[in-house]
Amino acid sequence: MNTSLIEIATLAFSINAPIQLIITIGQWLLIARFLNPPNKTISNTLLCLVVSYISAYLIALGLWLFWPIDPELILYHNRISIPAVLGEMIAIPFWLKQFGFFKPEANK
Repeated sequence: MNTSLIEIATLAFSINAPIQLIITIGQWLLIARFLNPPNKTISNTLLCLVVSYISAYLIALGLWLFWPIDPELILYHNRISIPAVLGEMIAIPFWLKQFGFFKPEANK
């Protein structure tokens, strides 16, 4: 069982890594361009990116392990890992909110 878990984790990482890297670069651009609060440091932003990437991988790994649909449907057009995209869709908004990039609007 341990060997298969390690194999699944390695396979998930190798397939998820390109799409997660692209999405992480997109997250960086989103933060730099649109969510650039003046009180955030570069180290705080980088920590948000790293935590988002790691938690998205762990979410995607969980989806890989417990994929409820036909295993042939885990990749979209044999290129994009659906669990990786779902993991990023869950992790990015959560960590952006936790790190304070989404703040409630002040009274207008």
